[in-house]
Amino acid sequence: MERFCRECGAPLTGRKDKQFCNDDCRTAWHNRKYYNRLREMAEVNRILRRNHTLLESVHSLGLRSISLSDSRLAGYDVHFFTSIERPLIGPVVYHLYEYSYRIRGNKICRLAKNE
Repeated sequence: MERFCRECGAPLTGRKDKQFCNDDCRTAWHNRKYYNRLREMAEVNRILRRNHTLLESVHSLGLRSISLSDSRLAGYDVHFFTSIERPLIGPVVYHLYEYSYRIRGNKICRLAKNE
């Protein structure tokens, strides 16, 4: 039974479990396979970086709250954060790396930098 390279379709010779004719084909196949996943991860990281930059600039100005409409104008996406705390009693606390905040009404409030 003849076997063929998974990338270019060239006939394979050698070991029975060989899947690619050379390293270039193996690399190209794996790069294409993981491209979409890596692209999605890069997009999430880009959004988290943008959110972090905004919180950092708001905090450095001494502000502890900002309206959601102002933050959205600056590019903040409330759907992206690094963790969330849901206490039994009290409001939800969102974390974005070293920053924590709450959302109350139409404001990001109680912005704090955790050391």
